[in-house]
Amino acid sequence: MTTAAERLWDELESMGFEKEERPDGYLPALPLDITELTDQELMVLYGRYVSWTAYAAARLAEARANEKAAKQNLNHSLATASLNASMEKTVAGRKAAAAADSRVQADEEKHVAALSLCEALDMVHRNAEARGSFCSRDLSRRQNSRDTETRAHRWGV
Repeated sequence: MTTAAERLWDELESMGFEKEERPDGYLPALPLDITELTDQELMVLYGRYVSWTAYAAARLAEARANEKAAKQNLNHSLATASLNASMEKTVAGRKAAAAADSRVQADEEKHVAALSLCEALDMVHRNAEARGSFCSRDLSRRQNSRDTETRAHRWGV
């Protein structure tokens, strides 16, 4: 049985998109003083953050697809358990019986796990994106500094 994420990738691949591969190593930490990096080292670090951001975004899309499927499964098992609890005289009794159903409880655990993964991947994605933006700002600052120095030299200032 295929997962929602696998079906999503099948559709994306039919549109010409390839699955993001996991970058080497781990998401790098920011150095304490980014100004100590050479331009080349900073550009390599920036590239790593861009790769990790893309990878995290792809995994987040998969996790969201799987979370929606888990929610759908939970809703189905709740509805089935409610129908099976028709001997209960009240709506509250049917809801309680459905909530106590082992299938419902298992599907709730799967849904909570899927939601938790989405939240964690969202955090990783935002962190990678923020680190990449930080590197990009320093690259821009360096370039602007060089432009100012060049103009000052050109005009004899």
